[in-house]
Amino acid sequence: MRVKTKELTLTALLTALAIIIPMVMPVKVVMPPFTATLASHTPLILAMFVSPLAAILTAIGSAIGFFFTFSPIVAARAATHVFFTLAGAYMIRKKSHPVWTVLVTLVLHSLADMATVYVAASLMGMSGLLNNNTMGLVQAWLGLGTAVHHLVDFFIAYLIMIPLAKAKIINPSLLKGGKQSREAVSSHQ
Repeated sequence: MRVKTKELTLTALLTALAIIIPMVMPVKVVMPPFTATLASHTPLILAMFVSPLAAILTAIGSAIGFFFTFSPIVAARAATHVFFTLAGAYMIRKKSHPVWTVLVTLVLHSLADMATVYVAASLMGMSGLLNNNTMGLVQAWLGLGTAVHHLVDFFIAYLIMIPLAKAKIINPSLLKGGKQSREAVSSHQ
């Protein structure tokens, strides 16, 4: 597998941002086990438009950033972002409609976060993690919170992608989806 210099550089920059954002971003919502750091998913979403490898490496970088900033449970939730970013990167490569990409990654993201907290609560004992709430309430709060956070960060990423596409830093056809952009992707590679 040959990695282009541009792809490697973008991956390195996005990974660095994914590590640093949890550490320095002042806008954070912390209601254990739910946490939301504004724009923390933005580098991951942007990496999905670079390549599947970029998405994986940026997600790993994000998990490292959260490990240094929050609890191991939050870092474990961040580590599961590999799943939604990889799925999103492949959907983008296959030119799925952008709305489907957002929705599928949102569902995968929310389910992975919910599963991580469920497993952690089962292993640690329910009371330590749930703060006297029922598992159902915690799962509902976590799923809804993750979905809203995902949508906000996807919107931020989209706003950033517009000038990146105009500057041809990322392939502009990747933002459109459909048959004509599939042809552009194959000619761009």
